[in-house]
Amino acid sequence: MENILTFVHMVSLCIWLGSMVTWAVFAPKLYKIDPTKNTTNTLRGSFTKISWGSFWVAFVTNSLIQLTTDSSSNWMNELIFLSVAAGIIALHSFLGNKLSAAIRGMLNGVMLIIALVVVYLATSYI
Repeated sequence: MENILTFVHMVSLCIWLGSMVTWAVFAPKLYKIDPTKNTTNTLRGSFTKISWGSFWVAFVTNSLIQLTTDSSSNWMNELIFLSVAAGIIALHSFLGNKLSAAIRGMLNGVMLIIALVVVYLATSYI
């Protein structure tokens, strides 16, 4: 059971990180070629669903891994980073329009760093 949880956890982390990086690469270009932002908003909605969905799968599988392993204190470190990431992502998602471009960019950078740390921690515990 632990192997299945770990596999699902790693896949969800990769999807979460990949969706963030992919959106960060394509969003600026889409804003330039889509002045009405209809396509951009549709794609943003899709990436948001994928990113949040995979994030919550990672969060839940991390919690379940902690219940099934002896090294739960190691996984707790990752859960702390996931919790911080959830707060920053929520701030960015729900207040994004009210924040300046500089603040949104800073939050994007922080989210990317936290995601990389979480993936590093997860791979080091396997």
